[in-house]
Amino acid sequence: MTARFILSLDCEGKWGVADHLTPGDHAALSDARLREAYAGILAVLAEFDIAATFAFVGAFSLSADRLSALRPALADLARELPGYLEPALEDMAGGTREGWTGDWAVDAVAEARQPHELGLHGATHIPWTWPGMTPDLARRELGLLFAERAPILQRTTTYIFPRNAGDHPGVLNEFGIAGLRATRTFPNRIASLASEFNLFERPEGVPPPALPLSIPAGYFVNWRSGGRKLVPPALSRLRARNLLERAARTGEVVHYWTHPENIASAPATLDVLRGILAEVARLRDAGRCEVLTQDAWCRRIDPGHVAASEARRDALLAG
Repeated sequence: MTARFILSLDCEGKWGVADHLTPGDHAALSDARLREAYAGILAVLAEFDIAATFAFVGAFSLSADRLSALRPALADLARELPGYLEPALEDMAGGTREGWTGDWAVDAVAEARQPHELGLHGATHIPWTWPGMTPDLARRELGLLFAERAPILQRTTTYIFPRNAGDHPGVLNEFGIAGLRATRTFPNRIASLASEFNLFERPEGVPPPALPLSIPAGYFVNWRSGGRKLVPPALSRLRARNLLERAARTGEVVHYWTHPENIASAPATLDVLRGILAEVARLRDAGRCEVLTQDAWCRRIDPGHVAASEARRDALLAG
């Protein structure tokens, strides 16, 4: 048996916190801090020769010019779904104007030596469980990217729900999204934090059949911020080692995920990620662990569905 390992990154810039921006967010998610975080992640992945899935918020993946062209449509969407996008539009118009465009990050990922995957983490990061969000409005939000023919869509096969809040998966099928990272929820933040101390946690098996294809939900790379600073990095590494060793005996899956923005706001988080990847590389080099991206997972599970989804996506982009 061999373990199967996936690493996914929810790439958001400021879009992930647009509805509750604070002065701390503006400082931590400046363009300079974001560039440093993405460079650090790519360097660690290169160090261990590990490919990952970088799932970008569609608006964040755009250049400044493309995002500027999209702003009237974003303002219209904000009127339909109030409470999320207004602070973003205000900051782009007359505030810091930083943290909203990450086309440079998309380019860096695409140009890396490792064959990283470019996925999608929503169009604007409005959760599809947001009050008033209907299937039609979900289509409209995702459709903004297709109308703009966002370059990232040409390579996108998998999706991660913003804030792990999932609804309307059928809309993703309509737009040619082949795979979706499953959601893993906790009753509260204390329970989530407590899970970091669970050294006996089990790896995941293949999720039940679903369309889009279901990708195992995974485990959070501990964010070295606030109360999570209480979790020693050595413990996080030991937890990952135990998960991987169990998966190597059973053939199950260990999927870790984080936000590059967590590393921008708390750089010590990169050391936690490095420790996890060191354990992955150790087992991989011993022939006991296979590294996959979300896209590779889906192609392994159902290559025909992925091909049909790509054809549907390409037809929408061509039309």
